[in-house]
Amino acid sequence: MKTYFFILLILISNGISSQNIIVGFYNCENYYDTTNQIKVLDEDFIPNSQKKYNSEVFEIKTKHLANVIYGVGKIDNSNGITLMGLAEIENKEVLDKLISEPLLKKYHLRYIHFDSKDLRGVDVALIYNPSYFTPYQYKPFSLSDKTHFNDYATRDILYVKGSINGKWVHILVNHWPSRRGGILNSNKKRFWASQVCKKIIDSITMVDPESKFIVMGDFNDNPNDKSIRNLNLTNPFLPLFNKGIGSIAFNDSWNLFDQILLSINWRDTIVAETNNKFLPDSTSFESLTHYKPIIYTNPAMIENRGKYQGYPKRTYNGDRFRGGYSDHFPVALIFKPKNAEKPLK
Repeated sequence: MKTYFFILLILISNGISSQNIIVGFYNCENYYDTTNQIKVLDEDFIPNSQKKYNSEVFEIKTKHLANVIYGVGKIDNSNGITLMGLAEIENKEVLDKLISEPLLKKYHLRYIHFDSKDLRGVDVALIYNPSYFTPYQYKPFSLSDKTHFNDYATRDILYVKGSINGKWVHILVNHWPSRRGGILNSNKKRFWASQVCKKIIDSITMVDPESKFIVMGDFNDNPNDKSIRNLNLTNPFLPLFNKGIGSIAFNDSWNLFDQILLSINWRDTIVAETNNKFLPDSTSFESLTHYKPIIYTNPAMIENRGKYQGYPKRTYNGDRFRGGYSDHFPVALIFKPKNAEKPLK
């Protein structure tokens, strides 16, 4: 299977420093601690399970995730991530461990996380560098529905309002219902999640029409699916999807479930696509310039043998330990000062 290497690049002038601003998202795939939690279906991820998910495996998993986050933060010689949404995080304990890893500790990262009603006990979270991002308000929006889906509950939508170098931005971190049971049978759940997400956006926009949004997540849908189009947002990842490039593989084909979307009122700053490049607009907001988006990976993150060769390398294939990272590749948007010496390519 063909392997794709890509790096997503976006430029921004922060008006204060020459530091790159990096916004990312990563589904960490089953990032559990090793303790059997009450009322959580985590029995596969404890030491005496078939997977033998013990402290050694947890340490390997943590170091690998830290390595990826560090790698995303070093794109184009940057000094670390500014924001990164995470999915399939069990609790605060694993987040504490993750940001304490030697590769990340020097950045003094912090996080925002709430326990959701998801039966598997996995949640979304936002990690951030307090030197460049200041959270002001945050809360979870529940995705549980007693009316339509028989008490179905899944991961919350995490809402965070904060400032990047003094500029307000609204962030929504998502992990929508999976395609388990088939695409057609599960479509209505993802569209329902989309409706909840859109309602949050609309309620904020009603008060302040100039609000800027970054909506990120593992949507379990592609950029051309109804649930994504329903949000009415600008999607920098659509050109990649149209080329068959993705962040997760299944049955020898790529899906681009992991995306970072921007509110339409950023469109003046993002511009038109010409010859596969995003060119700067003459009326850029805060000197924001948008460059060609791609996806982060490195050779260690890619399965190198067997029937899954070329796929993202997972921690487990079934119950067999493979020592990988995740079944997803991370995505990122990189903002860079307009007056930078070297343009991104």
